[in-house]
Amino acid sequence: MKPQGALTVFGVSVALSSALFLGQSDRPFTLVAVRFCPQTINNGQKYVKSYQDSQAELNSKFCRYEHKLLKEVWDSKQFESSLPIPETSIKLRTIPAINSNIGWFLVAPVSFGLAYLSWAKKSERDEFASHFELENFKTQIKLTGVSVRNERDFKGTSINSSWDSQRVANGFLSVDAVQDRLRRQTELQDKTHELALKQFATAQSQEDKLTSENQRDKHKADKESHEIRALVNQTQSAIQQTEKKAELLQTLKNYEGGWLHDMVIGRMPIVIYGKQGAYKSYTAACLALLKAYFQDAKLVSICDPHAHQNQDESWRYLIPMEPEVYGAHEDWEEYAQGINDAFDRWSDRTLKDSPIISIWDELTTMGVKLPGLAPELMPKIISAPRKANDNTICITHSLTNAGLGGVAGMSEAIKEGTLRLKLKANALQQPLFKGVLSGWVDGEGSEIDELPVTLPEWFRDAEIYQLIKD
Repeated sequence: MKPQGALTVFGVSVALSSALFLGQSDRPFTLVAVRFCPQTINNGQKYVKSYQDSQAELNSKFCRYEHKLLKEVWDSKQFESSLPIPETSIKLRTIPAINSNIGWFLVAPVSFGLAYLSWAKKSERDEFASHFELENFKTQIKLTGVSVRNERDFKGTSINSSWDSQRVANGFLSVDAVQDRLRRQTELQDKTHELALKQFATAQSQEDKLTSENQRDKHKADKESHEIRALVNQTQSAIQQTEKKAELLQTLKNYEGGWLHDMVIGRMPIVIYGKQGAYKSYTAACLALLKAYFQDAKLVSICDPHAHQNQDESWRYLIPMEPEVYGAHEDWEEYAQGINDAFDRWSDRTLKDSPIISIWDELTTMGVKLPGLAPELMPKIISAPRKANDNTICITHSLTNAGLGGVAGMSEAIKEGTLRLKLKANALQQPLFKGVLSGWVDGEGSEIDELPVTLPEWFRDAEIYQLIKD
């Protein structure tokens, strides 16, 4: 017998034994044995012998009989009588219940469960064994059938070949006819083989086509998804940039009446002057950064004879914008080339062209170094850059004819055509970030001269660069 069958029989046997025998008991209840033993009244000293005799007689008559009943019944009925029997006349003996071993009944379901699982496993193994046996039988039948069919075909071919030989030998069939039939059979086999190869190739081609189409569709979907994500990211970035630009523009409008906003958005030439260390070049750089950000203007030139020193200081955030730098290392001939290039630029450009920015530093020294060309610059700055859509920023030490390149007779034109910001420094040549603005027109249309202004704490080139960078 297999292990599962033996385990099944054992489980069933244990379960039946537990249910039928181990849980049985003759008396599962507690009993009480009651004897009535009345006491004699002859209990005096003078009646000793008479007491013993009479008590023995009573005991032999009543006390030797014992009556058994349920303890619960005795306890409940004893106290129902109105005149109960005195306790001295009754002798009780408790007979405890016999243990029924009711716990053995738990063995029955466990044993039955074990028997069921064992029988299920046995049935499963028998089913698999029957399945494999049936498959082996089917395989044997197939092999036998193939063998018989091959044998039959071989015998048929042999018989036909023998008959063909006899027909040829007896003249009923020519050799050419036999060869022709063999040739046609060979051709038929070749055609069949070729057709099968073509069908296989066609199916494979269709599978390859489906695969390529799926890959193409997947690539197209991935590309479209990537383009959509890129468009969403660009849109979100554009929205964030617009919100940031609007917030910064509103900050400029709200600061001290909006003079900084007008200097950044407007295109009137700006002249920044003051003592050394007054933060003039850095202020010009800040204005150039903001103009490039809000006007989408390109910084095209910086004319500065000290550009080699300022490129890592005041111009450090402007050099990456790739402007044309003129005059580094005190090269005044190159500075002059920058002036001539500006003249050509202003004569060719119109208001329809995209806005640009040009910075002119050291106008005071320019008047001394280029006495023939320098006086022509300021008149051009006042008249030409507006029509050429050029934001011009000039830096000098004083607002005098010499400080403006040696120009003469331009005081009224300078007042009418420029914004002039004078910045202050202390005795240690340190910036106070305070100044005076002239030439500005407020929101009511009134021109204000010598308006006291201050530069906000965030108006620093590094701070502005962090604010406007992508």
